[in-house]
Order: sequence, then C-alpha cells, then structure tokens
Amino acid sequence: MTGLIDSPLGHWLSFEAIETGDGRLYSMTPGDAHVGNPLIKALHGGIVSTFLELAALHELKRALGSEANSSAININVDYLKSVKLSPLFAKARIAKVGRRLVFIDCAAWQDDENSPAAKAACSFAISK
Repeated sequence: MTGLIDSPLGHWLSFEAIETGDGRLYSMTPGDAHVGNPLIKALHGGIVSTFLELAALHELKRALGSEANSSAININVDYLKSVKLSPLFAKARIAKVGRRLVFIDCAAWQDDENSPAAKAACSFAISK
C-alpha cells in the first residue's frame, strides 16, 4: 500500500505509515512550506486536515483493499491546538463500513497521543 505515500502529495508532506503492534501509525515531518503562521511557526490548518485525510484514506485502502474506489463525502476537522514545526502523528480507526459508505475517525498529535492537536470525522463513498 504505497500509492498514497508515493504520491506527489505524500512526498510533499513526508507522509509515512508505520506498522505497530496495535495497528498503523501515520506520520509527517513538516517543513517551512507547511507553516501557516510564521510568527509562532504553526502549521496551516489545511496541511493538518490533508494529513488526516491521507491517514483516513490509507486506513480505508488497508481495510478494503487497494482496488476499492473511494470519494470523500465529508471531512469534519476539529482543531484543538496549534501544530508546531515538529513531527506530527496520527491514528485512524474505521468506525463503520456499510454497503456504500465508510466512516473513519482520526486523531493527530505531536508529543502525547492522549493530547490530540486535531481530530477528524471522515465519510467516504465506496465502490468496488
């Protein structure tokens, strides 16, 4: 499952998927091009939401197979605190798989998984 990671967007975000004992951990290493507020060196919210969407898509493809086609229907992101210019991590969890829709929850953090910087609720239409 390297398609999303090897995409130009995946490269630009330095997006990685790491297998762990309890699932998959997603990471990105932000750079100056990802900064939205240069005064505090905080990432642009669009970068954070794109990272969460890629993590959700990667989890969808992992669960349903890389041949499954999907289209985002809704992505709702809650920004809980600013994201600084240091590595960002995420985990994605499939909440429900229906006949035509998949619902995925994601959380992103930097220093402490129990203190998320952003959360996303994503829904995707699927066709096989």
